Amino acid sequence: MVKRSAWESHLKATHGPAISATLLCALLLIALRAHALEPIDTDGPDFVETSEVVPKGYFQYEVDMTSVRNRRSAPHSTVISTPTLLKYGAADNIEVRIAPEGYVRQDGKSGLGDTALGIKWHAQDRDPSQGKAAVSWILHFETPSGSTQLRGNGIRPSLRSVIAWELPHDLALGLMPGIKYDTREDAHRFTSAIFGAVLNKRFSDRFRAFVELSAPQIAHARDGGVLAYWDLGAAYLLNNDLQLGIRTGVAANRNTPNDYVLFELAQRF
Repeated sequence: MVKRSAWESHLKATHGPAISATLLCALLLIALRAHALEPIDTDGPDFVETSEVVPKGYFQYEVDMTSVRNRRSAPHSTVISTPTLLKYGAADNIEVRIAPEGYVRQDGKSGLGDTALGIKWHAQDRDPSQGKAAVSWILHFETPSGSTQLRGNGIRPSLRSVIAWELPHDLALGLMPGIKYDTREDAHRFTSAIFGAVLNKRFSDRFRAFVELSAPQIAHARDGGVLAYWDLGAAYLLNNDLQLGIRTGVAANRNTPNDYVLFELAQRF
């Protein structure tokens, strides 16, 4: 048996119950806080992002591994990238966002892509009983911060709105219109539209699947034209704070690279 000093015995006798009670209360509050949270709500793997924001005081990451194949022109090419979205709940209806493109390999070049800084505002809650949609706004600024050979020209701002409805039979419909002020490789500035539409089906508390039309760029032919895909994907909750996802797509027109596949890991702290 280890002998206690007089001071240790006095501390235990006078403060032990208080310390134990304080520790118990702290653990109880942490448990209640974790239990009160809904399952993680992610912007991916869908192209159409969620209308919800990360809960206040929480951090969330979504890391993707993407492969895009283009067989429409010679030489054929495959672009590999690891886009990541880092989000923090700054208020009940506001999240701040950092979106690095991560590692990119294309056309014999490799390095780090540009990083976007942004904010999301959850402007309206949904009310299925009244057919009321949830609405959010997402403002991003892509910065010329990547490796020299992969860096874009200037700051490219974009604004998107996410509108989401809950439907009968565990279905959900989401729309994401937007606009972007972009830059070509020759530094010419142009404006393009963004659009996405997704239909989600929840098969259980942990598993959902979706079909989607994604158009990251709707522009004049001289500025790259329309890029659009037909998508199919799914997401599975490992627990309330951890999710795996996949999305694959095929070109919706002849201007778009043939196909792609995306894998995603998302976690909330």
